[in-house]
Amino acid sequence: MSGTLTRDQLVTEICDVVGKSTAGLSVSGTTLQTRVQTYYLNFAQRRIAKAYDFYELNAKTTTAATVSGVRTYPLETGTNNLGLTSIKNINSIVLIDTTNTERSRKLEFWHSRRYDEKFPRPENYSNNIPSLYTRQGNNIEVFRIPDAAYTLNIRYAKWPTVFSSGSQTSDFDNKDELLITAGVLETYLALEEYTDAGVWMARFTGQLKDSILEEGDPDWEPQSQFFRTDRMPPNANPWLSPSGHPQDPMFGYE
Repeated sequence: MSGTLTRDQLVTEICDVVGKSTAGLSVSGTTLQTRVQTYYLNFAQRRIAKAYDFYELNAKTTTAATVSGVRTYPLETGTNNLGLTSIKNINSIVLIDTTNTERSRKLEFWHSRRYDEKFPRPENYSNNIPSLYTRQGNNIEVFRIPDAAYTLNIRYAKWPTVFSSGSQTSDFDNKDELLITAGVLETYLALEEYTDAGVWMARFTGQLKDSILEEGDPDWEPQSQFFRTDRMPPNANPWLSPSGHPQDPMFGYE
């Protein structure tokens, strides 16, 4: 699915709302139509994508794989790349061990600072099946360094496709009005008409909230979890005893 209006229709609507002719000239001498279709409309859809990862911009690849002895993998291009496109955020990585399905697992994400502190030289460890990863720029590093080729199922959020032709429609589903509003906002900001920009910022925020609320998760319901007592300190008043667990070396010495 995608939007309904084409790029040229969106541009015309934005210019009409702003009250400018599509043939009007900017300071640089280019027409407003050119500025909107080349810059402001793309700025608009990026503004929307920055605010929320809508379902239609979520993707999944099942063709990525590790390489034995290789720690670092480019996300989109380069040697041993994972084949992702226009990636914004990684939502999850599931490693599949086809030779032993019981070892398949979701890789845990670690922040790079924690990763570097714990594993400053991953090469010091023997190669094995990875259990975690960290992201650095447009690359990920896995630990441990793989000892074989493992399939990676990756769910990720994408940036919207840049408008490049007049007949192209937006990647966003049923959000043409939101895209027009964002386009008007970006155009007013570029024209330094800040009073009107403030009005359209409020309108954009309202429409964005409506779109997010409409998203929902109708096929999900909360599941209660059992109450665990095995990790509770035996001290009846744990807030009075910093050493309230038997495994604490100071337990019983308060």
